Amino acid sequence: MADIIHTSEEQYKLDVIIKILKKEIKPGMGAKLLGILTRQIRRLKNNVRKDGISAVVHKLKGKRSNHSIDLSIKERVLTILNKTYSDFKPTFTTEKLEENHAIRISYGTTRLWMIEKGLWKPHKQKKTGEYRSWRPRKEYFGEMEQFDGSYHYWFENRYCDKERCAIEVCLLASIDDATGRITKAEFSDNEGVIAVFNFWKGYVLNIEKPLNIYLDKFSTYKINHKSAVDNHELITQFQRAMLDLGINLISAHSS
Repeated sequence: MADIIHTSEEQYKLDVIIKILKKEIKPGMGAKLLGILTRQIRRLKNNVRKDGISAVVHKLKGKRSNHSIDLSIKERVLTILNKTYSDFKPTFTTEKLEENHAIRISYGTTRLWMIEKGLWKPHKQKKTGEYRSWRPRKEYFGEMEQFDGSYHYWFENRYCDKERCAIEVCLLASIDDATGRITKAEFSDNEGVIAVFNFWKGYVLNIEKPLNIYLDKFSTYKINHKSAVDNHELITQFQRAMLDLGINLISAHSS
């Protein structure tokens, strides 16, 4: 089993299943943390008992998907699109490919390939009458941590540097969404990358890796430039680190 390479997602799934087998957490909580059904948890437990760590590796890992389309067909379609249908919409293009070239693919595939080649730009969805409602709390501890930094004169005149007293410092704090309990809090000079990295390093080492972190759109956590909307490769160092750890970040749209 030593040659099996686990992604962070697979490793996290394995950690959760092992905790269930050791009776450290209940199957229902494990299902919630992994976002799957309880019956799938039972199947994973049996598979881990039987096959060990390989049970969490996807069976098609390293193999070509059974539903993938032959690359030669894609190349042929892209050639036809460039020559004949570069100004057509995906639906009409799909119909013409089948009608004139005997190529039968789904509308979704045509649309995806046209977007990749820059022949089609997806339209933004119009916002309808949205309303905000109170979000119910999560069910289990560690399912989601609310996190923020708060600048304030926390120490009044008791904290001074070489030049002045009454210095504004930042309180970094996380609150468990399910229990409302403050799980970690510490003071820092700012809410920058190093301070936030140190905070979550301590959290993961001393408490445990949370499933989600709910935070604002401060520049440490999210690139807010309009160019980042369509280019998902533009992410912050913090986003990249959380992605590697398998921790999902949720950006708040309101204060």
